[in-house]
Amino acid sequence: MFTFDHSSTSATTAVRAAALALTLTLSACGGGHHHGNPGPGPGPVGTGPTYDVVPIGLPGIVYGEVTRHGIANGGIVAGTSRGADGVAHAFLYNGHTSIPLGTLGGDFSDAQAVNPCGHITGWSATTGGVPHAFFYDGALHDLGTLGGTSSEGYVISNCGKITGWASTTNGQSHAFWYDGKTLRDLGSFGGDSFGLGINTVGQIVGYAYGPGNAWFHAFLYDSRTGGPLRDLGSPNGNSAAVDVNDAGQIAGWFRNGAGPVGAFVYEAGMMRDIGTLGGATAEAVAINRAGLVAGNSALADGSGRGFVYDGTAMTSIGALPGGNFSIADAINADGLVVGSAMTATDEHAISWTRKDGIVDLNDRLNAPPAGLVLVRALAVADDGNIVVRTNTGLALLKVRK
Repeated sequence: MFTFDHSSTSATTAVRAAALALTLTLSACGGGHHHGNPGPGPGPVGTGPTYDVVPIGLPGIVYGEVTRHGIANGGIVAGTSRGADGVAHAFLYNGHTSIPLGTLGGDFSDAQAVNPCGHITGWSATTGGVPHAFFYDGALHDLGTLGGTSSEGYVISNCGKITGWASTTNGQSHAFWYDGKTLRDLGSFGGDSFGLGINTVGQIVGYAYGPGNAWFHAFLYDSRTGGPLRDLGSPNGNSAAVDVNDAGQIAGWFRNGAGPVGAFVYEAGMMRDIGTLGGATAEAVAINRAGLVAGNSALADGSGRGFVYDGTAMTSIGALPGGNFSIADAINADGLVVGSAMTATDEHAISWTRKDGIVDLNDRLNAPPAGLVLVRALAVADDGNIVVRTNTGLALLKVRK
C-alpha cells in the first residue's frame, strides 16, 4: 500500500513508489522478459495511428526516465538519462536532437516536466551537493529554497509557472509556487506539503500534512486569490491530489491508514469516490481538459487494469491477448491513454481509446529496427506523439500523417 517517507532527499521517490504500490505491479505478473521482433514485418496491424520510431536520450544512456509531464506538442521531450555509473543527467529533446541541460554546479540533474516552449523544471545538485529546483529556458536557473537547504521542481505549466517543494528554515518541506520571478511558500496544515499538479490559470494541487505529519489531505491553492491552502478533505483517511485541469476539476487518491486505496474526483466543492473495477483498490493518475480521469484499479480476481472515468462510469482499458494486467500512465486532451500491459510472456507499451480499445504499440510501427520492443509508454502529448521505454532505451513515437 501507499507509504510516504519524506525523510529522504526526494519526495518524488515516494510519489513514484505510491503510483505502483497497489497490487498493480508488473513484477507480480511475470514482467521483465522481452522478446525482440525478428525485424520489420509486412506493416502495422490492428487499428489506430501508425508511428515512426525516433531514439532519444543522451549518448551512453543505459536507462532513461520520462514522467507523464515530460512531453509537449511537436515532439519536445524532457527526461533523465543514466549511464553505467548510474548518475542522472537531465536532457531536452527539442524534436531534432538531444541537449544536455548540465547542472547547477554539482554532479547530477533530473528533468521532471516540459512545456511547449521547451521550458523545463526539475532539480540539480549545487556545488554543495544538495538538490535545488531549476527553471530551464536555454540555461539552468536556480530557483533557490524557502530558507532551507533543498528544493525540487515537479511540474511546469504552459505559462512557465512551476510547483514542487522546498525546505523551510524550520526544516519542513513546503509546496511552492514559482510565478516566473519569486518562490512563494504555500504553507501546509501544520506539517510538510508537496505540490503535484498545476493548470494554466494558476491553480495548484498536492497534499499537505497536519501537525507532526500525523495525517495528510489533498489541497487546492489558487494563485489568483492567494492562500491559505484549501483542505479538500478525504472520503476515508488520508488523501492526495495529483492533477488539476483548467476547469478546476481535480483527480487524486485516498487511503485509510495502510488499508485500501481509492480514487477521487473533486469538483464544484465536492470530493467524490469514483469506485473501482471490482477490487479493493483504485488510484487516479491524471485528468484531462475534458474531465476524463485515467488511473489503475484492482479487479475482483486480484489482477489489475488501467481505467478511464468519464464522470459517470469507470471503464477498463482491458488487457492484451494472453495477459491479465494493464496499467495507465498518462492521458492526453483527446482521451488517448498510454501505459503498458502484459502479453503471455512480456510487458508491452500500449495505447487505448474508446474507438480502438487497447492497442499493442509494437504492432503500429512503421519499419521498426530489428529486435526493437516497446516496453512501456510513459507520456503522451496532445498532438498524439508518445514517449516509450524500449529494450534499447527511450524513444519518441511520432504520429505518421
